[in-house]
Formats: sequence, structure tokens, C-alpha cells
Amino acid sequence: MRKLSVVLVTVFVFVFVFAGCGKKEVSGPEAPVTAEQVHTDGQYAARAYVESLLNGDKTLFLECYPDGFIDELNASAGVDVYEEYRKAVKYSGEFLGTSFVDYKDFIQQNGFDDQYMRSRINSVMAIPYEDIGIIRVEKISAYFVYDGEQVNTNFFVVVFEYQGSWYVIESISGKGEF
Repeated sequence: MRKLSVVLVTVFVFVFVFAGCGKKEVSGPEAPVTAEQVHTDGQYAARAYVESLLNGDKTLFLECYPDGFIDELNASAGVDVYEEYRKAVKYSGEFLGTSFVDYKDFIQQNGFDDQYMRSRINSVMAIPYEDIGIIRVEKISAYFVYDGEQVNTNFFVVVFEYQGSWYVIESISGKGEF
């Protein structure tokens, strides 16, 4: 039940964050993230997460999480988590891609409760507390063509380092604005 509530809260937050789509002058997307890049840096894990949900790439989505985590979540929740996320993501227009904007370390000096997030990662993903490395909020822009104009919106994705690889824990609301 705990994992199902995590899924539902994450979907809600993802939709809430996505609702902030606004028209701005934008530079454009970077080359798509490859499966080989996902674990090399937090920005790639975050971009892969956003790209996978917007372009329908389930394989890339699975790469954003530790091995077996989504399978366990699917079994626990009794649903296909990826498909539930995809149902929650609605947009008009053509998805063009993403780009990395910036990141903040998920620490108290930046207004975040890093001890809480470490406990959350430990509880939700069963990763030993002491093995969780750097935690960051990555700011990712997603680009679209809507009514003939290029528009973008920003996503804030919490990522963490574990045993030399980067993974996604969740997306957050504009509290991560920077």
C-alpha cells in the first residue's frame, strides 16, 4: 500500500509540475538521452525520466530506477506503473525533446531536508541509508511545438547517486525553482 501511495503522489506531482507549461523564448532540446547515458550523471537520469514519459519509451523509463524496483512496484500496486504515469501525462502538440538547465544539491543550505530524502529513498527503494550518495534536484526543460510555436516547460526531478550510478526518486513542484 505504501508503494501504491508513492506512485499516486508522484503521478499527481508530475501532472502538477507539467501544468506549468508556458510560452517562452527557448533554445531547443539536446540530443535524446541514451540508455547508456542514464546512470552516468544526474542530469541524464532526470532527462531520461521526462523523455520516457513524454515519448512513450518504457525501456528508458525502467533505466531511471534501480534494477527490479519498478517490477516490485508493479506487483505491489497491482498495476503497470509506467502505464499509470503515461495516462497522467497529457499534452497537446509535438514533443521535441529535453535539455538540462541546472541543478541544486538537495541539502539544507538550499532549503531541502536531505535527511528526510535519504530516509525516503531508504524506505521506498530499500537502499541502505549509508550507501546513498549525492542527492540533487535537476531542472529539465521539455520542448514542444504547440499551435505552430515552440514552447517549453520545466520539470524538477530529484535524483540520487548509488554505487556510482544515478537514479530518479521523484519529481517535485516548483519549490525547486532556481
